[in-house]
Amino acid sequence: MDLEKLPPQLRDVVRALAAAMRSREPGIRHKVDELRAANPQLSNDDLARKLIGSTRYRVAATGAATGAAAIAPGLGTLISLGAATGQAVYALEQETELVLAIAIVYGHELTTSDERLLEALVVVGIAGGAVKLREDVLVVGGQRLAIAAFRRLPAEIATRAGGSLIRRILMRAAGSRAVAAVGRAAPLAIGMVVGAGFDWIAVSALGRAAMRYYGPGGPASRWPQLTAGREDLRDVVPGN
Repeated sequence: MDLEKLPPQLRDVVRALAAAMRSREPGIRHKVDELRAANPQLSNDDLARKLIGSTRYRVAATGAATGAAAIAPGLGTLISLGAATGQAVYALEQETELVLAIAIVYGHELTTSDERLLEALVVVGIAGGAVKLREDVLVVGGQRLAIAAFRRLPAEIATRAGGSLIRRILMRAAGSRAVAAVGRAAPLAIGMVVGAGFDWIAVSALGRAAMRYYGPGGPASRWPQLTAGREDLRDVVPGN
């Protein structure tokens, strides 16, 4: 994946995520296989919901733990604010992994994990409101991007115009996490409740978005081709 068109700060984040997902890809597939083998009676939707539930508990637990640091007055608040950055990175990794696992559940294999990562970030953007899904078009700020084109050329479209798509997704995610970090710094149990609650809601929304995107009748099913050689960007629909 060529990241040179991205600003340096975004390049570092995406590169780190890509490296993490490449190393975890076998584990993600194994987790899905184990879950399916242990629950042969469950549908794909049910398996996806189980993945959402386990991810929700993990991420919410770290959010609560981060908020718990604020119980100690003064120093605790500083620790909480400092830990929030690490928790945000962990949450983004877990959320990306969840999207990729749900993709596998619905039969979308991770044969090109870097390209899948970019698509997973788009799903994160849809769940967080940075990207709007309108039938077969992704609406990002003033641009309208045809899903058919994105699934053929995800890297080219994601990094065009200085990576505006990826920038918008990551900035929106960072902004939401920053608001949650302030809440986590509240004293006593309030920070724990805010920390766990934010992550619980965020992972739930992301899981639903991933199910809609990869499930039957979703964009990934209607446009199954993720990458297939070099093409131009004529299918990218300019903004109004």
